[in-house]
Amino acid sequence: MPSFRMPTPITRPTSDFYWIRKKVPLDLRPLVGKTEIWASLGTKDERQANIKIGAVNAAIEADWARLRATAVRMPESEAPLVPEPFKLTHQDLHALRRDEHLRIRNRWMPEPPTGFARLRMSSGGDEESLLLDAVDLLESGGYEASPGNVERLVPLLIQARREAASDVEHARVGDYDRIADLTKIPERTTPALDFVAGFEEYAAKGGLRGGSAGRTATRWRSKVKEFCDFVGHRDLKKMKTSDGYDWVDRLIEKDVARDSIRKVWIAALSATAGFLVERRKLDQNPFLGIRVRDRDESEADQGEQQPEQAPPRKAFTPQEARKILTATLVAPSEYISIEMAAARRWLPWLCAYSGARVNELTSLRPEDIVPYGIKLWAMRIKPSLEKTKTWRVVPIHSHIIEQGAEGQRFLDYVAARAKLKKPLFYDPERRRDGTVRHPQFHKVAERICTWVHGLGIAYDVKPNHGWRHLFKSVARHVQMDREVEGFITGHRPKDSNAGNDYGEPWIETMAAEIEKYPRYEIEALNHPPVPHKRRRRADFDVALAKAEKQKRKAARAPRG
Repeated sequence: MPSFRMPTPITRPTSDFYWIRKKVPLDLRPLVGKTEIWASLGTKDERQANIKIGAVNAAIEADWARLRATAVRMPESEAPLVPEPFKLTHQDLHALRRDEHLRIRNRWMPEPPTGFARLRMSSGGDEESLLLDAVDLLESGGYEASPGNVERLVPLLIQARREAASDVEHARVGDYDRIADLTKIPERTTPALDFVAGFEEYAAKGGLRGGSAGRTATRWRSKVKEFCDFVGHRDLKKMKTSDGYDWVDRLIEKDVARDSIRKVWIAALSATAGFLVERRKLDQNPFLGIRVRDRDESEADQGEQQPEQAPPRKAFTPQEARKILTATLVAPSEYISIEMAAARRWLPWLCAYSGARVNELTSLRPEDIVPYGIKLWAMRIKPSLEKTKTWRVVPIHSHIIEQGAEGQRFLDYVAARAKLKKPLFYDPERRRDGTVRHPQFHKVAERICTWVHGLGIAYDVKPNHGWRHLFKSVARHVQMDREVEGFITGHRPKDSNAGNDYGEPWIETMAAEIEKYPRYEIEALNHPPVPHKRRRRADFDVALAKAEKQKRKAARAPRG
């Protein structure tokens, strides 16, 4: 619920401006990725700060309300893991006191402050700051910031700051023998670095596509939790590389695919630990460099010979490509939506002539189809939840622009969607359970995949990625310029021109290379669309069927 207590403008040692400081509600911390929010009020005048703080506070509360609305639509299986708070023992309280003492002492002892800075260090802060700092210290340690825990910790914080200031004063006069020995205070009874909480911080701040609710975070979250259950604790600082290898062996015993172990199970651990190393919370990444050997590689080391297998097929054959493109010209069923009919009609052609990833195309909007000059049209592909990291513009092959009769061409469809102000291949008004992890345009791609398989295309080829592999093969065959082809597909060859970050990828240059791609000669393009086999029943047909059913029931009644 919104916090109705208005915050008070406060100052920071590193700034002359007034600031607002707000604690993030517990239910939103996995989504926000922070325990508190600091925002500058942009003024040094206390009166102006009190005027501005109301608007800034309202903006923060509105943003949190939006996050709550998003979280309500998120299935429980996709929600961030919120670890159970640790029990705050007497030993933990004094370990926190020691940590606060060390923090202040290490900050000031190398160069003891003078003047106002010395006074600020010795004061220990006002009551409100002490309470907020106690809450922050408890939550960062994984404890519940209940009023009781805060009340127990605040006196120890005052003691820690007073003793730390005394140590700094001893250092000022060179009396280091009188500095307190904190080594006798025992360590916390809880994890020094909680792996589960660390993953949530990484998901929110570490650049995972989609953040805490994205597809990658949802997939990796359970892997981190399962690994913690496997080793029997959540303290990342106590985890070793050997724990990672033991887990790999266990997963192999359970017949988990080795490529999945590399790219998902171990990747989740290593990426999270690497992020915490960057944030200086961990000295080294225990999972860095863990190697998962392939089955044939490990068995070859044992001297066993395995029968040779044909390499997996990635691209459509030319025959399969023509079969799919021919099917796009069949008149759509009346049972499917306008958007899905358009997806079946145009997506395979757009994939075939661009090599784009299917979700880069299913997310297109009318404004993403733009003209260049008189004859050229292009697609603006923007970063999404996929592998796309940068904007790129891809020319549309002339064969797509020329297809169809008047009023039935691709650009006519784009213009119609522009009038409706709706995406090309889905309708946001029909959204039911789409989330950040499963947006509507992903569902369109899934249905196209099912449709392609229904045409008899073999399951050993990924139907929505087979076009990309086929485009690359044809591009090599017709000798497209490698660097320009990389601009088109979003793949930059590692050995291409060292200065390829200079200059702009001109549309005319890319269009000339795309036109090298040979046109698919589909006989059905020369004829009217083949009618769909199924017909939607009219109201009269439905009524007639009901009447026949009632007649049959009435005829059976006397026999009963």
